[in-house]
Amino acid sequence: MSPLAAQTPPGVVAPEVVIRGAAPPPPAAEAKPVDTLDEEALRRNTATTLGETISHMPGTHNASFGPAVGIPVIRGMTGARVKIAVDGIATHDASSLSPDHAVTIEPMLAEEVRVLRGPETVRYGSGAIGGAVEVSDGRIRTKRLRKPVEAEVQTRYGTNGHERASAAKIRGGKGPLILHVDAYHRERGNLGIPGIAIDAEAVRQQFGVPTRRNTREFVPNTDVRTYGGGAGLSFVGERVDLGISVGSLENNYGIPPGAHSEETMVLLDPTLIEGQNVRIDMQQTRVDLKGEVRVEHRALHAVRLRAGDVRYRHDEVDNERPVTIFRNDAKEARLEFDQRLWKPHEGTLGLHTIDREVSALGQEAFMPRALSRTRAWFTTQKWDGPWWALEGAYRAEEQSIDPDPIVRGINTFVFPHTEYRPRTWSVAASLKFAPRSRLTATLSQPERAPDVQELYSLGPHLATRTYNIGNRNLGVESMRRADLGFTHEWAEGVFRFNVFRYEADDYIYLRSRGTFYDLDRRRIIASCVRPERCLPVLQYAQQDAIFNGYEAEWLMRFGDSPLGAMEVTLFTDAVRGRFTAPGGGDVPRLPPRRTGFEVAHYAEAGWITRLRWTHASAQRNPGENETPTAGYDLVNLSIDRTLPRAGGVEWIVFLNARNLLDEEIRNSTSFLRNFAPEAGRRLEVGVKARF
Repeated sequence: MSPLAAQTPPGVVAPEVVIRGAAPPPPAAEAKPVDTLDEEALRRNTATTLGETISHMPGTHNASFGPAVGIPVIRGMTGARVKIAVDGIATHDASSLSPDHAVTIEPMLAEEVRVLRGPETVRYGSGAIGGAVEVSDGRIRTKRLRKPVEAEVQTRYGTNGHERASAAKIRGGKGPLILHVDAYHRERGNLGIPGIAIDAEAVRQQFGVPTRRNTREFVPNTDVRTYGGGAGLSFVGERVDLGISVGSLENNYGIPPGAHSEETMVLLDPTLIEGQNVRIDMQQTRVDLKGEVRVEHRALHAVRLRAGDVRYRHDEVDNERPVTIFRNDAKEARLEFDQRLWKPHEGTLGLHTIDREVSALGQEAFMPRALSRTRAWFTTQKWDGPWWALEGAYRAEEQSIDPDPIVRGINTFVFPHTEYRPRTWSVAASLKFAPRSRLTATLSQPERAPDVQELYSLGPHLATRTYNIGNRNLGVESMRRADLGFTHEWAEGVFRFNVFRYEADDYIYLRSRGTFYDLDRRRIIASCVRPERCLPVLQYAQQDAIFNGYEAEWLMRFGDSPLGAMEVTLFTDAVRGRFTAPGGGDVPRLPPRRTGFEVAHYAEAGWITRLRWTHASAQRNPGENETPTAGYDLVNLSIDRTLPRAGGVEWIVFLNARNLLDEEIRNSTSFLRNFAPEAGRRLEVGVKARF
């Protein structure tokens, strides 16, 4: 353990690229680019969505679509470029298909969240070209319990929208058998905001549509009701681990005015607005299997199996009538063989399969039913030395998609079968050139096959108020990535700096065709006389692009301060993306540059106080068909105390205050920023008990 880890109180930002509560930092020569939130960090950062929960991490942001939708953004990448998984198996929801579809993860049940950007992403497939977010929920155990029964209960109340949330976990077992049960419930009202909901001038600039109806201090139809739970049974033996779990989720949330319904979008006739409450009614059931056999052979150390069967559906409901039904059913399995050929070496050889059926039926069926199959093999290899570490990875993948025809009136559109063979390689190296200094470098070239909506979209997508057309001629997207990092630690602090450059070949994006779709005549026209009845026509295209950015953190600890133990962290991050073709312009919906500090104070009575200030600069490079966003200052405060254990129960009380300045925040990564700003001031109180 390093001197810093030995003297660091709980909650410190540890060296390397890991953010933990009280956990020690990784080895001094660690090469993996991984950020981690542990249980203590999750308690003070847990929000309604996964995206908002991890948005404070370096280089990580949130793509919101109202308070119920928050999709992680990693260095400007999101959607089909970021894989979201639970214990290694993807969520297989519809969040990668459209920005208004929520991620099927409840942050209150998370025990650990990891953000990965290096060689380990080869496990997840080509959809992790921008990185991966892996959540551990603990339903399948790999360690025996320390006592026969373990339980945890928490409840929270938030002032914004009168949010009420509770979760409970209980585990019990004797010997190798462990039973896990969990449940949760979350409910909140409409989103509270500091000013008006709709930026009328921005809407006029973006869509050419005047706004005559607005709301102040709240965004209508943004309430959320979600509940679910699961159970797991695990066998933890000396050489064999095996477990199975079942989980279910129900999520019903409203879509803010400005999406889906053209009537709510144009906001011209108040009689059309009343009753136009578009909602998402979401259900998911998943069955997971996890096993490991430890062989302890020189050439083969362990064999691991991870498999999942996910059934997802959501109904888009307008005036209590389902108008569109999305389905996403998937079976995924991964088999891994761990090797340790000699002492400084360890590696993994894996096989990966995904069978997925996606469909959309109804008014907003902008893409056909499609069957996709993925078959892949991958390997990761790692060598550790006293002052160096080297890790490499390679993945070879074959993907095929078989779409059904789309019927539009009297026309039938037939789409061809497509096949892709993306390849990915990655190398990460770390050099410890001084006792507490380290230089890391990561070179990689991941590839991504186009997704279903990028190939075969054909119809109005009212969530983004566009008419989308796929491109069956899309090729594999490739990205050359270079990441250089420097870390220096000393007894009283840590400094970390990362700079990166991504050169994307054939980057897939939506490009304006300069035409419009007439909602009345239901056809594409060259010019639009009534902007409120037209949708801009966008088609998926490919163009080379370059992304540049950085992340920096400087943590300083003051153990002998007159005020007690304190930590001060300075941080900043930024990313800029531009298309390289002449007149290509900026990549749309990228996050702004952030700069700020966090002060943590540790009192003798067990109180921990954290004050975090973040300044986000104005986003003046919004990209085509987008509008700039103003800068803002976000001030958050957290106070918590762990009470002395009494009667076998440990109590933790906490207070979280977010957006204390009640700033109006228009999120540049959000499609809906001109219609729904981020939440205003909100106070949250909660209690957590461990038995």
